[in-house]
Amino acid sequence: MSTSPVSRVISRLVSGSPAFNTLNLPPSVPILFQRSPGFPNGDVRGIDGLEFQVLIAGAVVQSGRTGADGKIDVRVPPGGTSTLQLMNGGAVVAEYVVSVDTGALAPVAQLDGQQQRLRLLGYQIGHTGADGNGVDNAQNINFERSILDFQADTEGVPPQLVPDANVVAAVTTALTTQAGG
Repeated sequence: MSTSPVSRVISRLVSGSPAFNTLNLPPSVPILFQRSPGFPNGDVRGIDGLEFQVLIAGAVVQSGRTGADGKIDVRVPPGGTSTLQLMNGGAVVAEYVVSVDTGALAPVAQLDGQQQRLRLLGYQIGHTGADGNGVDNAQNINFERSILDFQADTEGVPPQLVPDANVVAAVTTALTTQAGG
């Protein structure tokens, strides 16, 4: 029988310590699986009951099923990655590598800044670009479709957007409000 070294040490503080029984876990990243992006007017679109597991360095650190909101809080070690696996009957059917990028977004007035925000909100903008995430600073059919989808999803939510694929001031304001500055 072979033994492997422990990859992570968890220790407890002595009972007199103010942090007694506190575990130092990596921060979590909320991932939402939804039927379509956005939550206009409180409409819940989460996918309920997705079976999942999260791996860090090949070890399963979380597992479970999504709730009605489709949310999974994925633990990501600082400077590292986690692997989120969606399961069906115990078999992996989809896999995502999750990391944390603390860099600032490009300005919303720039095309790549608009693409970054659409991607953050869950809109499909393709798989081009340096990271394969669709952020490629090119105005193409995927970008136009995602702008149309975003405009349609925010109908009735101020500011009022007209679904015409034109990125006007109201669109950039809505993108900044929903995805950040």
